[in-house]
Amino acid sequence: MEPLTKAQFDQHYTIEHLRELSVFGALNQDFVEHLLDQCEIYRTEPGDLLFQDGQSPNGFYILIDGDSTLYCGPQLKNQIVNVLRPGECVGFISMLSMNPVIGDVTPTVGSVVLHIRNPLFASLPEIDGEQSFILLMNLTRNICRAYIKHAIQE
Repeated sequence: MEPLTKAQFDQHYTIEHLRELSVFGALNQDFVEHLLDQCEIYRTEPGDLLFQDGQSPNGFYILIDGDSTLYCGPQLKNQIVNVLRPGECVGFISMLSMNPVIGDVTPTVGSVVLHIRNPLFASLPEIDGEQSFILLMNLTRNICRAYIKHAIQE
């Protein structure tokens, strides 16, 4: 994974573009800017691992561009749980439940992701309580959509 600066990120992705993604919907510009200023931004390639099966996450990732695949167990078993699209997140459930991730997560194509670490996420209510609640609602909706999508596939 290649770290990107906020300036590099800003050359390709506007706040308006981000607010079209489900996880950023209804968030104000100042709050999104704060997230971007404080998070880690990466460009990924196929074969990179966002999470490895059994890893305890210290945060979660939000996909901005590209796709990533969540496997059940190691990628080599090829048991796909979900293909994540821009605006979706991975690792959030494991972070909240304090459980290891259920499988490898790897980009299927080149992707851009934001890594929101635990301390940043925990600090958000102090920055703006209302906006952090909206973000939490968006993340929860994201989880619900993934659950329904998975249930329909079975």
